[in-house]
Amino acid sequence: MKKVTVMLALLLTAGRVSAQVESKPYEGVPGWAETKDQRMKWFNDARFGMFIHWGLYSAAGGSWKGKQYPQHYAEWIQTWAQAPSKEYAEELKPKFTASKFNASDWANLAKEAGMKYMVITSRHHEGFSIFNSKQPYSLNNNITGGTNISPKGRDLYGETVAAFKKAGLKTGAYYSLLDWQHPDSYDKFATNPPKENPNHEAYKDYLYGQIKELANNYGKMDILWLDYSSKDRQGETWGTKRILTDLIKWQPGILVNNRFWDGLENKNGDMGTPEKYVPPTGLPGMNWEVSHTTNESYGYSAHDKNWKSYDKMMRLFIETVSKGGNFLLNVGPDAEGVIPEPAVAILKQIGTWMKVNNEAIYGTTASPFQPLDWGYATQKPGKLYLEVFDAPKDGALEVPLSNAVSKAYVLGAKGKSLVVKTTAKGKVVQLPTDFSGPQPMVVVLAINGTPKVLNNRVSSLADGRMVLTANQAKLIGNAGIKLKGASTHDPNRPNTIAFWNNKSDAAYWDMKVQRPGKYKVMINYFANANTGGELSISLEKNTLNCVIPAAESPGFKTVEAGVMDISQQAIGAESLRLQLKLLNVKGQSMAEISSITLIPG
Repeated sequence: MKKVTVMLALLLTAGRVSAQVESKPYEGVPGWAETKDQRMKWFNDARFGMFIHWGLYSAAGGSWKGKQYPQHYAEWIQTWAQAPSKEYAEELKPKFTASKFNASDWANLAKEAGMKYMVITSRHHEGFSIFNSKQPYSLNNNITGGTNISPKGRDLYGETVAAFKKAGLKTGAYYSLLDWQHPDSYDKFATNPPKENPNHEAYKDYLYGQIKELANNYGKMDILWLDYSSKDRQGETWGTKRILTDLIKWQPGILVNNRFWDGLENKNGDMGTPEKYVPPTGLPGMNWEVSHTTNESYGYSAHDKNWKSYDKMMRLFIETVSKGGNFLLNVGPDAEGVIPEPAVAILKQIGTWMKVNNEAIYGTTASPFQPLDWGYATQKPGKLYLEVFDAPKDGALEVPLSNAVSKAYVLGAKGKSLVVKTTAKGKVVQLPTDFSGPQPMVVVLAINGTPKVLNNRVSSLADGRMVLTANQAKLIGNAGIKLKGASTHDPNRPNTIAFWNNKSDAAYWDMKVQRPGKYKVMINYFANANTGGELSISLEKNTLNCVIPAAESPGFKTVEAGVMDISQQAIGAESLRLQLKLLNVKGQSMAEISSITLIPG
């Protein structure tokens, strides 16, 4: 997978090429932009797919010659172990047996989970293919003997796509643009015998030939899922124009992700590809898909026991869909073709929920609301779906909506209407006390017209504290300020207000305070050596100026800004507004702000 940049720089030797000029969409090849909406229709209805990482690395299982490698990408084991390609092939080819592989079992599992499509690694960075390529280098070479690793008489890629098609799912091929063994590729291991003056044009022909085989030898192909590019190796570096010109002819309905080009969120290709993180505000204006893992690694790792809980997985899944994206959930079978049991179990749990609640997923669009305290929302014309993870103790679910609600019910219990009241905060739905279905509960609100959303106000917690998170902030200005979220290698990082270096930008929160008095104001921020400055914090007649210092040791820190006094009169106000303004910057930008907490004295 993408962006193990530092390790790649250390372990690989690179044939440098000049930086690419920014590509025209689809390299200017006709047929792609004109048909995009039609080609994307099934994808935007599907919302949920299976990613499968299966290759020679699966036989290593995260270890090499008795040493375990804890890195979270076991499919990169060749880099972690710095194993020459010849030795790597000799060690692992005999172990990659696929002796227990049954493609129909995989397809049935995906279907049971409620998935609508599949993408499998036809070849990964190590250069070995689970499809039977007829390229001369694949059939026979003096480095690894050959790149085809399906057992004799079998084509594992072909068996897989045939089984998934039979089960009614769309199918796609992951294909790596990197190749750590081919003598003419751009990146090879320093431990491999070097080739003087590698012929990159020959390598581009090799890429073209293998993609042609995938597109022409296995029937209809729904997705070509490419990986990976970098700033100085993208677009025409790979011979993209030639590939795209013919690919749209071979497979007129195919989708191509954005990884022919640099950046997981670049707007080229058909869809963006955030990896192991959900963008804080989605990716408005483009199609996108989060790929995520059931444990930590994509490829099989025998010692990776960090399996995500059902609750964690469902939150990732529904957060993604609620922001308008698809969720591509990975499994990593072992060398025999067995998907680990914990992965099977969680997919079956998701499937139990999907049997009842798939209406809230398939064909939905992004939530109309700002972040909600109790969960997420999706929508279709005339219906809002409320996915409730954290139900209020009194069962009174507040929804910041002004539309009239003609009916409210829990999916799976349509005959039982829920009571809905109108208040100053919008609608309050009384949740059932006897719900026994799969969690999270999904409440359906039937409305007329498009949702009319009321301004979200942050409420006090039970102990009187006000916690104002970056998620809940309203950002003003367009000079750079925006939310920054988790990343591929830090998927649990909280969202922050970031890229703030212009005084014309600002941030604010509207809140409902339950008690008057003095409140201590605490700012949580991400400190490092290159960011900091001074902020002004205003609320009612209170103004505090707070210095956010730089720090040599990076990490989240908390600073006390001072004390504010909220008046008795303010309690009766519909809402109060706390605003942040930038007074000055020290370094590249103001430090990233994660939250502001008001603590009653």
